[in-house]
Amino acid sequence: MNKIKTQKFLFILIFCGSSLWSVGQVNYKQAADSYVTIAGTSTLHDWTMTSLELNVQASLEASSTGISQLKTLVLTIPATSLKSAHKAMDKNAYTALKTDKFKSIQFTILSTTIQKNVVQASGNLTIAGVTKPVQIEATCTNNNGTLICTGSKKIKMSDFQVEAPVFMFGTVKTGDEITISFNLPLAAVKI
Repeated sequence: MNKIKTQKFLFILIFCGSSLWSVGQVNYKQAADSYVTIAGTSTLHDWTMTSLELNVQASLEASSTGISQLKTLVLTIPATSLKSAHKAMDKNAYTALKTDKFKSIQFTILSTTIQKNVVQASGNLTIAGVTKPVQIEATCTNNNGTLICTGSKKIKMSDFQVEAPVFMFGTVKTGDEITISFNLPLAAVKI
């Protein structure tokens, strides 16, 4: 009889404890004005491509100044949502990104350290079907309940087996290094 009471007590303690742990965690998603920009160079001129059609799903705890705890975050960008000022360039970029097979670019956070409003995130970045570990730093501020996270990361396309696009019959070639910049306003999901 005592054993049953002890088991019930432990079950209630574990259940209540895990419920209390998740109280501070709130689900967030991208808000208006979210965007990701990819910038690079070529033998002709610098270029940028921007996506406004991204999807962010996050579970975090906000503070009055930014983020106090980040449990999960997944950022997904439809690859063909990246647009430049030139359709021909977009087409070459989509070919290089193998968008016929790989429809999205994705970043998934695995761990974080947070100091004040700076988040150091370790995660996996997947581009053109190739996943690599990356470290990204973001500055997150709380603007009347909307968390605004900004940052940038330099990567090499060759690390993700993406061949630098060429155009104009091979006379213009893009550089291997690109900079991914992001502006992610995050709003709490209303249940």
